[in-house]
Amino acid sequence: MVWRIHFSEDDLARIQVSPTMGPLAETVLAVALLRCPQQPRTLLGDWRGQVRVTPGMRPLTALLPPGCHGVDLPTLTGEQATIELGLQALLDVPRGHLLVEMEYTDQRHRLPALAWAMAESGGRPELAGAVEAAYQELVRPFWPRIRAWLHAEQATRRRTLAREGPGALLASLQGPRIRWRPPILEILKPGNGEMELGGRGIALVPSVFVGKEPSLHENPNDMDEVPRLVLPASDACGPRRAPRDRRWPRWSGGTGRRCCGASRTGAAPPNWPAGSASRSPRPASTRRCCAGRASSPPAARAARCCTCSRRSARSCCKPDKGRAWGGAASEAPAVVCTGASCRVTAPGS
Repeated sequence: MVWRIHFSEDDLARIQVSPTMGPLAETVLAVALLRCPQQPRTLLGDWRGQVRVTPGMRPLTALLPPGCHGVDLPTLTGEQATIELGLQALLDVPRGHLLVEMEYTDQRHRLPALAWAMAESGGRPELAGAVEAAYQELVRPFWPRIRAWLHAEQATRRRTLAREGPGALLASLQGPRIRWRPPILEILKPGNGEMELGGRGIALVPSVFVGKEPSLHENPNDMDEVPRLVLPASDACGPRRAPRDRRWPRWSGGTGRRCCGASRTGAAPPNWPAGSASRSPRPASTRRCCAGRASSPPAARAARCCTCSRRSARSCCKPDKGRAWGGAASEAPAVVCTGASCRVTAPGS
């Protein structure tokens, strides 16, 4: 079962790369993810352990039946940079537009009576309150890092688009569920579908909470609006550790081992790949090994004891503390064996 998106030359020229649909969209997707039995429990498993769906979210969960993305609130509200803008956009959605989306969802997943009440003027503030409650519980503690990570994802795709063109960008999306067969992008999804973009192009949007499968969004109330293909952010669906607390704990270095409690800062969330974002320089504390010993300079690591032939880096030979080491090969430290141990000395000492 495949969705097929047909690209013309005009569509390829109008491909957009967006960073995120905003915190409201990620909140709705996060609630849907938690309520979807088809999504593996290991997907963002530690995050799941830190959050929960509360009774205050009932007006929102009524619109998101288990097993689907539910009523497409992200498309109705559009891309909004802050939760406040998203909530205002939700309050401003015309009743008829919301009913169109609700009827589409109801054809496949029966909506409860509470859901239909949300379309009325009296129910909309209650729905906005439920969305805000879900945002505070599920997304807000993690949003700054998530936003930075998604912007880094956007930058990577924009570079591909600028340097190699739209065909290369679409080819870079290929994986178990996406295949680029010019001029058609195939997406493995339940059901079959054909979409002619008709010169509108398409917007590629990364998401943390979309789940393992891409999601295609088209606004039935405005057929001139650019469709969005929401994609799992790189490696977000892998078996990663979620943050242990909401302060985003210190994270390990590139080897995956924590070193002396030192932290690394960067755009990517700690539970997801460090390669998704640029890193700042490693703090000075990480230049010490986990046992607390000063690491040997490069020249000392390469030296051997002249008598016992033991390597100086990881055996008995240790540099004198506080000595300045030269960087040139000719200034490499000498290794002197004293019988029971070996010591490294600077040239000329």
